[in-house]
Amino acid sequence: MPQRPSAFDHQHPPEAPDPNDRLAQLNIELKEHESRIDHLTKQKDDLQADITDLTKTVGDVKTALADYGSKIKDLETHLHSMRMFYEQKHKMVMAAIGEKKDPIDDMIRDFGYETDAMQRRVEELALRLEEATREAAKATQHQVVKQAEYDAVKGYTDRITSQLTDMDNLRTSINQADTSTDVATMYFDVLEFHDVLEKTHLMSQHELALELRNKLGELELAKEHARMRNAEASKLDTEEQKEQATLGNRVAGRRQSLLTEIQTKFPVPAQPSPGSNQPVAGSTQPPPTGSAPGATGTASTPVQ
Repeated sequence: MPQRPSAFDHQHPPEAPDPNDRLAQLNIELKEHESRIDHLTKQKDDLQADITDLTKTVGDVKTALADYGSKIKDLETHLHSMRMFYEQKHKMVMAAIGEKKDPIDDMIRDFGYETDAMQRRVEELALRLEEATREAAKATQHQVVKQAEYDAVKGYTDRITSQLTDMDNLRTSINQADTSTDVATMYFDVLEFHDVLEKTHLMSQHELALELRNKLGELELAKEHARMRNAEASKLDTEEQKEQATLGNRVAGRRQSLLTEIQTKFPVPAQPSPGSNQPVAGSTQPPPTGSAPGATGTASTPVQ
């Protein structure tokens, strides 16, 4: 009785893998490894840069502390001498200032008030500039959007032509798939054809003219708005920089400005030069002994 064939009698040997597929797979794996290595290398370089910066910073801190430690005694002595000097001169000037104190205090206080007002003005301008800059950026972005919309309408003919060309190519592919009974390819191409067809709409020349006119009008309005917003921001920026510079100069020159005002209001009385016999204006000092009436104060020549 003949034996029933075993399933193993009809088993074919496994098909050998395509070396091209294996090569493509290995190239993909290589690119993935290279990408990970590049990422790790960048992390390593960034970490090394941080370590280098921190190493320098640690060294700078040690140097600064050592330098301060070697000078702290001299600094304390210097500061103490400044305190002693202040206490001595403060007592002296408070005893001598008299009625000049209140006007000088008023000058100092008024200078501070005016400086504070200028500081508030600069801060107000900075806030207005920040808001104007945001508005200018929004206006500029709106102009970009309107420019893109206008360009899209202006390029309407090219876009329609491109869509029709795309459908021509798909039609060729569909016909080829139909001829070769490639149903799967034909199905996919028909779906793509339908998608492009549904997005392709022809408008009349009059409709296109109206659309171009509308989009151009919106673009021009957007440009004008952006120009106004940018001009406002630029004006505020210039004004804020000017006020900031004026404030900086005022703060830097505070001491000299106040000193000039004080010295102008309370000038030091003129003093005679050393060795001069000229009387101070308004005094009744008598002429030097031994001089003739009307003499200029020069010593007489002794008789030989």
